[in-house]
Amino acid sequence: MASADPTLTAVQSWFDEHAPTHLAGAWDNVGLIAQSPVPSEATGVFLAVDLTPAVAEELLARGDIRVAVVYHPVIFGGVKALTMQNALQRSILRCIAAGIHLYCPHTTLDACHGGINDWLMAGLSHAWETCAPGDLYSAVQHATYEVIEPNDRDPSVGMGRRLVWAQPVAWSTLVARTKALLRVPYVQVAPAPGVTEASAMQSLGVCAGSGSSILRQCAVDVFVTGEMGHHDLLAANARGVGST
Repeated sequence: MASADPTLTAVQSWFDEHAPTHLAGAWDNVGLIAQSPVPSEATGVFLAVDLTPAVAEELLARGDIRVAVVYHPVIFGGVKALTMQNALQRSILRCIAAGIHLYCPHTTLDACHGGINDWLMAGLSHAWETCAPGDLYSAVQHATYEVIEPNDRDPSVGMGRRLVWAQPVAWSTLVARTKALLRVPYVQVAPAPGVTEASAMQSLGVCAGSGSSILRQCAVDVFVTGEMGHHDLLAANARGVGST
């Protein structure tokens, strides 16, 4: 940990406590991915999902940012060179030159207590839209759902969650709740054969990522995932499992 930089130290300390790097998938690349040697008086923290060129322009234009927390890793596979010809690498190099550190949590935030999987499960398993905002936050913080693919060092968390509802939820209700929770007008759906808007869903599995290798391990009526592949969707449908 870079103790000479209080902003970076504070960010790393928070993640070490709430979403430590050992929670990440073995294939993932998380943590402090790019550290700037350039001194800076900036103390701001910037949050983003991806370091796209547009995001980089916004970040660099601010002038008050010391640490950018970017959800997806800005460096993932093997890299043999960093050049200005590559758009993402150019953004990374510009951030370093501007005195901005890049921290990428990715699957640590999916797996941790109160993280993205718990938030998805709480938002999809409760009628949160009829409750006060604090009720959803409390549900996330006190989530006790079954963990799929538990972490080796902390089995109480993992890459997926599973729930059996006490009262079945209609397919149409789940789709509408997914859109409302994510604040999007549309979601991609792949209902299993015979499923209609009125069909009752008794069990739910969630994974913030693609989820194909994780959710195929659990018996549920419906998956909610980020980006499950075409053939994985067909395989799930063949088992009678829908997906949103």
